[in-house]
Amino acid sequence: MPYLKLAFAKRALQKHENPFTLFECVRSRGAFLLQGSPDFIKVGGRFSFIGYDPFAKIWSSKGVTYLLKIRDFLDWKKSGSVGILEGDPLDVLANLLKHFQCNGKSPVPFCGGAIGYVGYDFGVRLAGIDQKVFDDIGLPDFTFFLADKIVAIDHEKSELYFLALASTDTEAERQLETMKDDFQISQPFVQAGSVGKIVSNLTYEQYEKKLFQIHRYLQDGETYQVNFSQRFSADCDQDPWDIYKALATINPAPYSCFFDFDDFQIISSSPELLLKKEGSKIWTKPIKGTIARGKNAKDDGNNVQQLLASAKDEAELAMIVDLERNDLGKVCDVGSVKVSAHRAIEKYARVLHTVSTVEGKLFHGKNFFDAFRALFPGGSITGCPKKRTMEIIDELEDFKRGVYTGSAGFVGFDGNGVMNILIRTMFLRDKKLYYHAGGGIVIDSDPKKEYEETFQKVLALREALEKSSRGQKQK
Repeated sequence: MPYLKLAFAKRALQKHENPFTLFECVRSRGAFLLQGSPDFIKVGGRFSFIGYDPFAKIWSSKGVTYLLKIRDFLDWKKSGSVGILEGDPLDVLANLLKHFQCNGKSPVPFCGGAIGYVGYDFGVRLAGIDQKVFDDIGLPDFTFFLADKIVAIDHEKSELYFLALASTDTEAERQLETMKDDFQISQPFVQAGSVGKIVSNLTYEQYEKKLFQIHRYLQDGETYQVNFSQRFSADCDQDPWDIYKALATINPAPYSCFFDFDDFQIISSSPELLLKKEGSKIWTKPIKGTIARGKNAKDDGNNVQQLLASAKDEAELAMIVDLERNDLGKVCDVGSVKVSAHRAIEKYARVLHTVSTVEGKLFHGKNFFDAFRALFPGGSITGCPKKRTMEIIDELEDFKRGVYTGSAGFVGFDGNGVMNILIRTMFLRDKKLYYHAGGGIVIDSDPKKEYEETFQKVLALREALEKSSRGQKQK
């Protein structure tokens, strides 16, 4: 089993250095970004991570897992060919990470490993559901890069870290010096483009009709809550990175990310944590309860009180918390699962949310992927009970969700990791842009209010598209 040596260097973050300017230095080199925010240090946004020049790429489609070895790494021989790996896709990924062991303590939560996403529809397969909904885009079930070069920003201390992994201390130090030279800030390349008219797959009348069908399932006791979504799309030949920069500026979030997988891109400013693992401890933070921001502090205060007074929102969050406690209970020590925070208010640029924190201690021998299987997809974006509700979603939604309500983040060679829930998320493929918006439907949901709430949730996405388009015209 190969052992990795870690070399790192730390210095103060300069005024001109931020996740945008640093990413642009290496964007053309297979770079990917997990972005935190100084605004959300206490709720998960302390660090941003940039990886580039990955040594491998692994992806899964229709139950088949593929591996591309991009360059030499330890005992791997360089190969541009794609190989097929046998076995359960998540087990394949877990075993691949176990192939490497890291010596040396990292000063930040992630110094190398797998960075990528898992699509919602992979979770449908995990649940044993024979999915019938139409797949018109054909995204992989998951895609991860394997990275040995990471740049990390500590937003709390305004510090910048360069981290390199290699087979010997000498090689790691050599790679570290090379990395420092890679980050020379320069003027970014500007690519002109535009976004066409944004359209939904549902009219209000169609949306209302589907909610009536959900109400019948609710009345029959087949489900207690269904997170139902509509999909928006538009023609788009605009640079995805420009859209991401606009979105991350307008709507900073603790679990934002940008991925360019060549044939498709992911743009996300997600506020929601699916899973965090440190040692044997794990956490999840379901969100249920949303209201628009006020025009001033007084209005914000009134809206917070209105949100906390909502019996519907309280019941929804309590239901999902119980679901997540049950999910964690499958992989955690008896008595270790607890709700450490309930209905905490988190403030974002356009909305306020109520958020709970559920945590537990993993059984001995259980790993990150065991916890991921237990939780994925998150209960806040499916409903309860999870499997039956996902069957209803499959029946009523017109298209596969793909990236939306999947999960993105990192899993380190040390076995720790952080994965978000991909909401407030856009993805692009073949010059077409897509995003979804949904909400939890319960027995007393008002169709018009639910419909309007979906538009509130994507205000930042629409504003980002408008801002990036204006910026291109001005340039």
